Amino acid sequence: MTNFPPKKIVSVVFWKDTNKEPVRDWLKSLIKHQKKIIGEDIKTVEMGWPLGMPLVKNLGKVFGK
Repeated sequence: MTNFPPKKIVSVVFWKDTNKEPVRDWLKSLIKHQKKIIGEDIKTVEMGWPLGMPLVKNLGKVFGK
């Protein structure tokens, strides 16, 4: 049996304004320990959807959908 990485259920998309990505820039500015904590939460959301509070909250209609 071959072990493949799990398929992402939800993709992470960073908000972009012109050529700036403030959230991505903020994530890059964090120290290693902080990045690890946030990275684990992002992975949980990407791989374990659907989730609820405290990790994620319904944002309603997003991106005109």
